[in-house]
Formats: sequence, C-alpha cells, structure tokens
Amino acid sequence: MKLRGIVVYDSNYGNTERVARALARGLEEGMEVDCLSIGEVNPGRLQEYDFIALGGPTHMIRPSKPMKEFLEGLRAVDLEGVRGFSFDTRNESRMNGRGWLLLENSAARVIEGALRRSGAKIVRPRLSALVEGREGPLYEGTEERFTEVGAEIAATLR
Repeated sequence: MKLRGIVVYDSNYGNTERVARALARGLEEGMEVDCLSIGEVNPGRLQEYDFIALGGPTHMIRPSKPMKEFLEGLRAVDLEGVRGFSFDTRNESRMNGRGWLLLENSAARVIEGALRRSGAKIVRPRLSALVEGREGPLYEGTEERFTEVGAEIAATLR
C-alpha cells in the first residue's frame, strides 16, 4: 500500500503556496500527496495520513493568525504514528541596531512544536523559504530546493 501524505499551507501573497506545491511535487516520488490550503482541511482528518507537512508565512516572528487558529484545532488531534515536517516563508533578517540579525523564531518553529505536541514524529528539521521584501518574490532556486527536500523526505519514508 502506498503511503499517503498531505501538505497543508497558509499563504498571503502566494509564496508559501508555491513552496508547498514544490514540496508536494518532490513527495510524489514516494507517496500519494494532497496539497491543500488550511481553509480546506479539518485538523481531525490529519490522522488519515502517514505524513504531514505544515507551513505558513512568518508574521512578527510567529505564525499567521489563520495558522495559529489551525494549530489550536490541532491540539485535540492525536498524530501518534504520523511523520511530520514544518516549513515557513519569511524575510531573511531584521535590523537590530548593530547590523542585520537572523532571527531564531519563525512560524516553522512554532508549527514544528505543535506537530510534536500532537504526537507526530518529526522526520526532518524545519526549513524556511526566504522572500525578498514583504510580498516576495521567493529567492531564486527556492522552489527547486523544496522539491528536492520533498524527494529526500519521500525516500526516507519508503
């Protein structure tokens, strides 16, 4: 029986959706994959999948409001036995007064924690896709990189 995976995303300007679809393309090398916006997914149905990738944009070093609400619904879901991965889109850095500082906090960090608390086993550390400015575009090569990551994840799950 072929593995079933889902890539769930929130996207404001289309960048996170492009990353999610690129990731899904890579995952398709080893599993059946659904790629859906968080508005199309009931968190309680995530138990039906073998693998979940969950991602969204970083707003003020945290997940977007729709993603926060989705993660609240995830609290009641038991994902024991499900493998997981988190990703986000964000600006590269913020000014700290002494130059540029890459921030440790991101939506992917919070999402990864939520997946762990629900019982999912994280199969690869979280990953950020960098965007230029507030609305993008994605940095060159980002979609290709996420397709590669998807293929790597699919290979490890076979």
